Order: sequence, then C-alpha cells, then structure tokens
Amino acid sequence: MTASEPPDATNDAAAAMLWEEARRLIARQEAVLDTLRNQAVAILSVAAIVAGLFGSRIVATQPSAFVMAMVGAALVLFGATVWLVITILRPRKWTFEHTLTQKLRMLERGVLLESGSLGFTWAKDVERWRAANKPQLDRLMTFFLWACALTAGEVIFWGLALL
Repeated sequence: MTASEPPDATNDAAAAMLWEEARRLIARQEAVLDTLRNQAVAILSVAAIVAGLFGSRIVATQPSAFVMAMVGAALVLFGATVWLVITILRPRKWTFEHTLTQKLRMLERGVLLESGSLGFTWAKDVERWRAANKPQLDRLMTFFLWACALTAGEVIFWGLALL
C-alpha cells in the first residue's frame, strides 16, 4: 500500500484513528474561528464605549489644537479598528464539512463501502480543508491583534486629549 492508496481491512483501525483526529482538528479550527469572531465583536464594543465615554467629555470643553489632534488620532484608530473587525466578521468561504450524497447513493445501489477506505479518504479530505483554511485564519488572527493594538492606541489618544 502506498500513501495515496486506501487502507486494506487490516488497517481499518488506523484509518478510523486518522479520521477521528482529522475531525477533531477541523472542529478545533472551526471553534477557533468562532472564538475569534466573538473576541472581535468584544474589542469593537470596547473601542466604541471608549470613544463614546471620552468623546462626550471633549464636546463639553473648548478644545485646543492639541486636544483636537488627539481626538482626530483616536477617531482614526477607532475607524481602523472598525474596518479590521468588519473584515474579520465578513462572510467568506470556509471548508468545515463535506457532503455524503455520493456515498449514500453508493450504499443505495448496494456498493460495499469499507470503513477503513472511508475513514482514510475522509481524513485526507479534512486535512486538505484544514490546510486550505489555515492561511485565511492566520490572517484574521493578525487582524485581531492589530485591532487590539489600535484600541489600546485609541485609549491612549483619548487619555492625552483629556489631560
């Protein structure tokens, strides 16, 4: 048997183990994406609350040029944070599932399906999907780190504006 061939009956257990691990890894990747999106909404909420709280205090005063520069910088960072979070939340193509239609039709026609072969094929597919999803997920994680840093910068600029 080569690396691209399905296993024979003696390797059914190994194929089942690979399939379970592949399922676990793709489910973990999907959970990471869900968590990332929730955290992105949370950081956007923090940035909006900070802008609202600090911004309302500035309006009541007669701001100097320095204060206006700090407010402007804070608002630019807030806008960039909003853009990053929208980018994270924007729907895009992910691969976390596969169709069973072909295999179900084979069973309906009476074709014998070996569990080891199914597990091996599905494990290969899921690993390919996980690898295809990874660069996109890594890029979104970087966007989230930038959103956190920009929110921190926003807080600093608002604080300087209120000094």
